[in-house]
Amino acid sequence: MNETYKMYLTYVKEYLTEHRGIESPNPLHPFRSRFQHSIRVLHWCERLAKGLADVDREALYTAAIFHDIGYEHRNNEHHAARSALAFREYAHNQQMDREFAEKVEQLIACHTDKNRMREPGASLEMVLLMEADLLDEEGAMGIVWDCMTMGNAHASSYAKAYYHILESSNKEEPNPMVTTRAREFWEEKKAIVARFTRLLEDDLMIGSEYFEI
Repeated sequence: MNETYKMYLTYVKEYLTEHRGIESPNPLHPFRSRFQHSIRVLHWCERLAKGLADVDREALYTAAIFHDIGYEHRNNEHHAARSALAFREYAHNQQMDREFAEKVEQLIACHTDKNRMREPGASLEMVLLMEADLLDEEGAMGIVWDCMTMGNAHASSYAKAYYHILESSNKEEPNPMVTTRAREFWEEKKAIVARFTRLLEDDLMIGSEYFEI
């Protein structure tokens, strides 16, 4: 890994730890790490940018690393603005190139407004960052998330986990991606969940005349 990105990640981890932003404030989701999510978004950005021309990879990858640094233990509705401010302070202290820092800050500040992905003139870096953010914790990870959530909720049966997966990871929704590679990844993830859900339905004999006895 690029040594500069390692330095960035170390700073983000320390910042999140100091501001109690690594762990989810939701008691049902103690397994979710905001720092690990940031690492995975970075990897997704690398996957999605592969083979694409005219991508400012340095700005994209830097924004991915810092995009959730503003998370705290509560009140995270406006975490994007806090993340952008935290990056601005870091960039200033590191004497980053001003134009580069402003570009990264803008990407971070806008990353939660996913509607902007499809707006005319949206930068490729913005689209890729948002796609990477959406792709994480979908598919197989989404199934694990649902099952761990039900475990923490002390679900009393496999069926409760099945119905939760049906309503969460396997819910019907349009493909939100813009780039071809991201759309393919999304479809693959949804296909995995759909197949898993069908197999689980068969294993649990959902709909059987004996099911409700």
